[in-house]
Amino acid sequence: MKDHTFDRWRWLLDPINSYSVKGIYHYLTSVDAPPDRGLLDHVWHKQVSLKVSLFVWRLLRNPLLTNDNLVRWHIIIAEENTYVGGCGSLETANHLLFRWDPFSSVWFVVLQWLGLSFVALGGCRDHFTHFGHLTGLPRSSYSFLQLIWMACVWVIWKERNNKVFHQKITDPQSIADKIKQLSFQWLKANMLTFVFSYHDWWLHPLSCMGVRM
Repeated sequence: MKDHTFDRWRWLLDPINSYSVKGIYHYLTSVDAPPDRGLLDHVWHKQVSLKVSLFVWRLLRNPLLTNDNLVRWHIIIAEENTYVGGCGSLETANHLLFRWDPFSSVWFVVLQWLGLSFVALGGCRDHFTHFGHLTGLPRSSYSFLQLIWMACVWVIWKERNNKVFHQKITDPQSIADKIKQLSFQWLKANMLTFVFSYHDWWLHPLSCMGVRM
């Protein structure tokens, strides 16, 4: 170690002006193509936990702490931008949520539970829009479907963090069961007209939404 040298912290996102709340807010909220206002309005769901709505808002604007964004913000080096699942692909939100097993299989299990079919689209925004407005279902079901979608991405994200920090991964069926439970808890706690039991929700979710098949 050399004498008479000055050692100090260096904020890589802004090496000149160093850390600031304004600077970090700019990095977390700036994207090239923000989603339209109508899409964002669906995010602030009355029956969904506020922290989850905020998470989805960030997801649709793409400032999640996935490895690709951490590289872009100069928090980690490019060589560390590998997927948490060890498949060799870059970790992006789209790959994490919709393309990597076991997380991609969760959507199949959830759709089986709903008794519906759905052609998954690549991007988070399109996926959210189409899942929340499935063809053939009444408009009264859209709010339920949006809630289920938000429960899906929230539970998957928590499972991703469980993989990163604890090296544990849950099978798709168990993840789907957590989604069923969480979505029911939101509805029961925040929707006074929702009078169904967990047994009803588990076995007949569309009937609980008022859908007659």
